[in-house]
Amino acid sequence: MVRAALAGVATGARSFAAVTACASTPVGPSPLDRLLHRAWVRRSVRRSALGEVIADKLPVAPPRTAPAGLLARAVLGTVAGSVVAGRERLALPVGAAAGLAGALAWSFAGPPVRAALAERFGGDLPGALAEDAAAYGIAALAVRR
Repeated sequence: MVRAALAGVATGARSFAAVTACASTPVGPSPLDRLLHRAWVRRSVRRSALGEVIADKLPVAPPRTAPAGLLARAVLGTVAGSVVAGRERLALPVGAAAGLAGALAWSFAGPPVRAALAERFGGDLPGALAEDAAAYGIAALAVRR
């Protein structure tokens, strides 16, 4: 369950981090996991992840707590948590709940951390890059077997 929650935390930082990590590692037993491994889904998820990493640095990027961004993080955190739980032979609803909780928690905790990093380093870019690295590092840890 800890890994499912970590997948959610990664999703709270970067929406596509955990599902990209799930789609980039060996497939697990759940139908949702198998869907993520279809070539067109994997390509789509990876492109979306790249687009998000780039768009996040733009001044017009909406806040992650805006309704659309929060909904996306909630859904993707639930998916990632469920996939990770299935790989660990845990109940999918438990993993889904842990992924959702992690995603929502970091969606609200992340902006103050990033703002503190921006203040410390004199600009938003270092904090954004650190958050990118943390999100994908946590996602990799969450899906590691």
